[in-house]
Formats: sequence, C-alpha cells, structure tokens
Amino acid sequence: MGTVEAQDGAFLPPRATSWGDPSDRDALQQIAEDVATRAGFAVCAIEVLRSDAMLEFVAIHGTRPGRERLLGRGSPVGAMTPVFNCGADFGAFTFVAAEWLTQEALARIRRHGYVPRLQAAADDRDAWRAEDVLAARLRDGDGELRAVLYLDEPFSGMRLRPEGLLALSDELQLAFRAVVTTVERESFSQRFRLGGAARKVIRSASNHDGLEQLLEVAQGELKSAFRAVDLHIHVFGPAEREERGHAAGHGSEDLDAAIAAAARLAWTEGHVVIAEREEVWGGERLEVRHAAVLAGAAQEQGVRSIIVVPVTGSGRLLGALVIVRGDDEVRWTDSESAAALEVGHDLGQAVLDARAFEKEQQLNVELRRLDSYRTELIETVLHELKNPIGVIVGHLEMLEAWPSAPPEVRASLAAMGKGAARLETLADHLLTLSRLGGPDQGPDRVPVDLAALVRESAELTSVVSAQADVALELAGVADKVTVLGDPDDLRRVVDNLVGNAVKYSDARSTVRVGAERLDEEVLFWVSDEGLGISEEDQERLFTEFFRSTNTRALTRPGTGLGLAIVRRIVVGHGGRIEVESALGEGTTFRVWLPAG
Repeated sequence: MGTVEAQDGAFLPPRATSWGDPSDRDALQQIAEDVATRAGFAVCAIEVLRSDAMLEFVAIHGTRPGRERLLGRGSPVGAMTPVFNCGADFGAFTFVAAEWLTQEALARIRRHGYVPRLQAAADDRDAWRAEDVLAARLRDGDGELRAVLYLDEPFSGMRLRPEGLLALSDELQLAFRAVVTTVERESFSQRFRLGGAARKVIRSASNHDGLEQLLEVAQGELKSAFRAVDLHIHVFGPAEREERGHAAGHGSEDLDAAIAAAARLAWTEGHVVIAEREEVWGGERLEVRHAAVLAGAAQEQGVRSIIVVPVTGSGRLLGALVIVRGDDEVRWTDSESAAALEVGHDLGQAVLDARAFEKEQQLNVELRRLDSYRTELIETVLHELKNPIGVIVGHLEMLEAWPSAPPEVRASLAAMGKGAARLETLADHLLTLSRLGGPDQGPDRVPVDLAALVRESAELTSVVSAQADVALELAGVADKVTVLGDPDDLRRVVDNLVGNAVKYSDARSTVRVGAERLDEEVLFWVSDEGLGISEEDQERLFTEFFRSTNTRALTRPGTGLGLAIVRRIVVGHGGRIEVESALGEGTTFRVWLPAG
C-alpha cells in the first residue's frame, strides 16, 4: 500500500485510483500486457506520477496478488530512490540485484512494492530472485519524470546480461514513448477541457454587468465541463464571509463553514479537498468536525464526491468552487484537480474584474449624482446672484443720470458699474460652463451660417476696436459657410475669440478674421498682432479660471472662463481648436468644425 509521510513522521493513506479515467487506465494496461509479452516477463507494472508528487500504480499485468495489493495505490515520488541508488543503469533500465540491496532499500521495496514468492537456486548467481528490481524511469522531452515501468519474473527464470538489458531497452523505446504520451495526453486533455470552459466563462462575463451575472454564467458552463450533477460558487466577502452562492445542502450553516474551512486549507496547501462518503482526501489537517460535515453531506445526498476548489486572485482567497459528482460519473481524477486549481485562479480573476466593474458602476452613479447636485447648486446660487446684481446695475444707471452728482461721486459710480458688470459677466460665464458640463447637454443640431456670425461679430466689435485704435479686417470670409450646431453657442465662440483678439492687441495693430470651407471641414480663424502667449501659458490656456502670467495681459479685465467655454463648445460640436502664438508677436486661433 502506498503512503504519504506527514510532517510528524507518521504515514497517511493517499487517495487511491485518482489518476485518469477508465479509458486512460485501459490504454496503459494494454501497454503493460504488450511490454510483458515482448520482453519475456510474466509481470509488468506501470506507475504514473501525479501532480501531488505521488506515484500511483495504474496498470499491473500478470500477478493477481500484486495487482490486489498495489493497483490504485500511491507512494511518494522519492520512495524508491534508495533502491535505484543500489543498481546499475542499462539504457532506460535500472537493474538492482537482490544481493546489492541495503537494509533501507529492502525495507522500501517491502513497504511500497510487492515481493513475489520465488524459489531460486542459492548457488546459481544468474537466477532471478524475488527481491530483484528491473525498472525504467520514463521521462518527457523536458527530462521530467512521468512514469515508472517495472518488469518482474522472467519466463526464463534468469537475469538478463548487460547486453540483453541494453537490447531490451532499445526494443521497448516505442512502448516507453507510448506510456509517456498517454500520461501527457490525459493531463493535457483535462486541462484543455476545463481550461476551455474557464475561458468561455471569462469571455461570456465580459458581456454581462457584474458578479451575479458572472456566477450565473460560470455555474452553467463549469457544471457541464466538470461532469457534475451540481455545482455552486461561493464568493467570500470581508473575513471570508460568504456574499453570494450556496453549496450543496442549501441553508446549512455547518456545511457553509466546512466549505470555507476546506477552501482555506486547499488554498494554503495548493490542492483541492475531495470529500467522499468514507473519507475526506486532502483534508488531513481539516478540523474533524468540518471533515465529518463534508463526508456526511456526500453520504446524505447519495453522491460519489464533493470537491472544494479554492477560488483565488491577487494572492488571496476569494471563494470556493464546490463540485458535486454523482455515482454514475467517473471518479474524480488527479489531473482534474490540477486543472481545477487553474480554473479556480481564472475564475478568481473574473470575480475581481466583475467586482471592479460593479465598483466602477457604483462610482459612476455617485459621480453623476454629485455632478447633478453641483450643477443644480451652481445654477441656483448664480440665479440668486443675478437678481441683486441686476438691481445694483439698474440703480447705478439711475445715479449716473443724476445731473448734479459731484465728480468724485461719478468716479465711484463708474467704478461700481465696472465691478457690477464684471460680476454679471462672471455669473453668465459660470452658468454657461455649468450648462455645457452637465449630462445630456449636447448642442441642438441646426444649420448655422458661420460666415454670417463672423460678420455680425466684427460689426458689433468694430466700435470697441475703433476706440482701441485697432484695425479689424475680414480676410477670407466666404459668402456662406454652413455648419450644424447651436447658433447661440457658436456665436459665443466667435464673439469671444474676436473680442479677445481686439482686447489683447496694442494700438495701431490689426486683427484679421476669416471663415471658409476646406473639404469636409469649416475653418474659422482669428489672428492678431498683440501681446502673444508664452509656451508655458499655452499648456493651460483652456483651463477654467486660468489667467495669463503676462503682467501686461493681467491689466486687461477677464474672468479666465472664456476660452474654457469656447473649447467645450467646439469639442461638443465635434470640432477642435488650435492656438499658435509667440510673446510679442501676436496670436492665431483656429477652430475646425465639421461642415454642414
């Protein structure tokens, strides 16, 4: 009987017959029969290395007692190393004569193998002895051990000479390759089948909204892939408190606690926990009460096994995948355990992604709510401000019309009038900025003649430009240039850029304005010979409340919101705005809009 050595030196029984399904075992059994016949031996046995570092006997030909003792049993991968160290290598084979064995090696053979009852002449050195060992350690293309093949009881009753062992090794190379291929195929097929199901879950989850949808998709896909009669996914919250999902035995707090404990143990030790009616495998360090609950659940539900797979991601335990396999299904295999751990990791990543998506959705809702509240607050405050500002402006106009007002009073009234006008402009700009930044505030799409807006703006600005001794020229303005958009917003863009060009120009300079269609776009541009803008200021030019660092520009009134509003309007119309400027040489703004 194979054994697993515990940390305290005791030996615990491994889970038997856990490698491969019946078809995989049948394939190796046929190979064992073929090898025994071709090699001239009565007995051939094949051990396969499992992912838990155990070698399990999966095919035995020619010895009923040995088959009953060893088939399905496992032993640690290094259990026979002291035996092989006593032997000599001949090709793929290692031969160990009984007389070469140390006491430790002989004890390992009796513990992990089977010693037949053979009678050999004591004086015949070439006769095969019961303790003789002939084994081939079979490796894959990367040199990794995959299986061990044993031959015993030659029909001739004699030991093979070195040349005979080398010839036999060469003759059986194809059979050895067939063993390795069968072992690799079994592992790859399970991982491909289950890994494919996990990938399908993750792809499907990308089309859903959150964790609930992910679990719903995953349960159906993985249940089929694992050939399960039932499958549930537990997702743990803080302190491994279960958030969603239910295991077999709905509503049982004891079962939920046992599943959480099994998942924690499986995650810590890097394996799955398999609860069968008689035993819980992989749960040797599980509390007795939890192991009893899991085994009892399998017994109560009349199923073959309940498998607990840790769901992991970002280096932490996220939950448990609980797979229930019925009596009519094949027994859970070691390769399925290895593949299930990968599925648990992939599923964990999908859980993290789903949680992140839900968190993002919640944050978006909260941000929209806050933005709506901010917009309402700003609009309410500004509307409340506009009323008293209007009253102030109205009374200032009445006082300015007072014919007998002293000069110093008129100066004060003029200063108050300018301040009130700036407050009124600031309130208007803030209201516009709030409206443009609000949700669902796309522009009304109607045909607008941009050339007409340019001519109107130039006419309105001509009085200001004349007072500033700045020439205003229409250069390259087409008769009609149509775009689709909001007339008021587009008028605001034109007025702002033309007004700024005049405001930041020196006397006896020229401002030029143009508008024309170029292919599928309309270009509106304003060029001046004024103060210019530094490269540093250009990087922040369209930021709300930004004022130039140029001391000459700061002497001219402004709110720092005009260009921010212009940019929002242009972008909202599907266009773009560019600036080209150099200090002391002037500035050119270009606005590109889709043609209507």
